[in-house]
Amino acid sequence: MTDGLVISDTSYAGTFASFFWVPATYGMDTVRKGAVYVNDGIKKQKTIGSVNFTNPLQPRKATPVQGNSQFTVTGKLLQPLDMMLYTEFNPRDYEAHWLAESLSPTLLARELPVTAENYMMQIALNRTFEQIESGLWMGWTGYSAITDANDPRYQIQFFNGFLWKFLNDAAIKFAQSPAVLTPTNIGAAFQDAINTISGSKKALFANPAKYDRLKFLVSIEDEQIYQDYLTTTLTFKGNNTTERAINKYKGFEVVGIAGLPKDTFVFCEVTGGPDTNLHVGMNSMEDNNLQLQKLQNNSELFFLKGLMKYDVQYAFSDQTYVWTTLTTNSFVTT
Repeated sequence: MTDGLVISDTSYAGTFASFFWVPATYGMDTVRKGAVYVNDGIKKQKTIGSVNFTNPLQPRKATPVQGNSQFTVTGKLLQPLDMMLYTEFNPRDYEAHWLAESLSPTLLARELPVTAENYMMQIALNRTFEQIESGLWMGWTGYSAITDANDPRYQIQFFNGFLWKFLNDAAIKFAQSPAVLTPTNIGAAFQDAINTISGSKKALFANPAKYDRLKFLVSIEDEQIYQDYLTTTLTFKGNNTTERAINKYKGFEVVGIAGLPKDTFVFCEVTGGPDTNLHVGMNSMEDNNLQLQKLQNNSELFFLKGLMKYDVQYAFSDQTYVWTTLTTNSFVTT
């Protein structure tokens, strides 16, 4: 079993800071940037309904009859699935660390120093949210067949993410010839998304608020490629290399999302509210807390535990444009 606490700094001499350096983490970037609406309080599952009405008009009759007009009510399911954060460790490992002076005088009462507890719980949540962020987009339950806990895919086995669901939905508006994104083709790729959605769903572009609602969600790498496109390929009104980046294409915001893979972007309505196209389901926002206590009464070990449930869903397939070099065959366990 992997040791849940490895302390490599055992040279405690001199003075030490009262804090830890915490590495940069991107957490749940998709949620933080308002790219999805979070549906919490789902104990088992939640159906999000949609309603449409077609063929509303017919010639006037003194006594009307039912024509071809029709209401259609459909729904999509959010069914959050279980995952768990868990590790065990012995607070006595800090006896060889500078925090030894903060340990209790008696061995039986020895618990985690408060400074260490605060920072360990903070980084544990941050790293957990990073894995959930990746899972929102690249998760696949098929990865549960992987037994190597060090395989990055092991961390995103708990629910099917947006891309797996997109790739299994024939109604999604996929790019016809997706390719690796470069500074020379990313502008044309964005334009293809605009042309495709405006041609098939003109109501989205007739909306006066279209520039607030429609957005490009791109990978962090492709966001930088777009900035190169603005800086190096445009001969008129391009970016100066000393200027702050412009994250818009023809008025539509370009949002870098940490969980998206390279050479993939999504163009759809992104409002952050219930009327958005992309949704995340979870049991409760209060699950973002951790339990830290002694493993059992006769043990010196402590455990850190968190329980969470997540799923993703989208409202309208035919209002979602996806450019990606991935296919269903990209999701493998070998």
